[in-house]
Amino acid sequence: MKKYHFYGKLCSWFYEIEKPFSNERECQFYLSFADEKMNILEPMCGTGRFLVRFIEKGLSIDGFDLSKEMLEICKSKIEKLPANASNILQCSNFKNFLPNKKYDYIFIPSGSFSLIIGNNNIIESINILEGLCKQNGRILLELLINNDLEKNVISDVYSQNRSVKQGHVEIVLLHKTTAIDEKDSIEYSMFKYELYENGKYVREEEEAFNVKYYMPNEFEKYLENTSLKIENKYANHEKEKYINQSIERIIYEITKE
Repeated sequence: MKKYHFYGKLCSWFYEIEKPFSNERECQFYLSFADEKMNILEPMCGTGRFLVRFIEKGLSIDGFDLSKEMLEICKSKIEKLPANASNILQCSNFKNFLPNKKYDYIFIPSGSFSLIIGNNNIIESINILEGLCKQNGRILLELLINNDLEKNVISDVYSQNRSVKQGHVEIVLLHKTTAIDEKDSIEYSMFKYELYENGKYVREEEEAFNVKYYMPNEFEKYLENTSLKIENKYANHEKEKYINQSIERIIYEITKE
């Protein structure tokens, strides 16, 4: 049986070369909701593009992610910081992350929550976030929005998406869309990462990459029967309010009543 990776070594290396840290605009947006008195959590924290910046600001932040390869990169960044940060960094899914505390502020940036597909999985993840959040705490989720998903081309052939280089190493990312579920707005894709050293092919990794695209105002139904309330919907990281603009992402600011 062919082995597929989930954010494996080449994928983690690729994104660490391409985006070692969050850009300033995104980072300042998420930092603006934090203060030094808070317990903060970043689920799906990956290589620590945001988490490390929070630690550098002296904030108390924990994180978890399913990819041990990504977390290894995150841990290596934390170890290089002047202060020996005391935080939870766990290889885990939502269900198995069981800290002995609750959080004032939880955030999932960069559309990562859209990687959770299937109504039951989405509802379960939201319920877990609700349980991890303190009373009057805040949750920020950045969701990908459906813009002509049905126009994407289904293919059996990979095409090059982009590549990154570091010294004599190049990693090429290839992509193909294998299926589209128009009813639930899910795109099923395969990614392939090819490693080259001095221009010579070395090896590759493949991974399934499935994304849920939300219709505007669709996410609200997932918060029904919870204690979570939408405070704001932002169209961008400048905190412009979302009012039916044609955009690729909506950032939900949610509080727990």
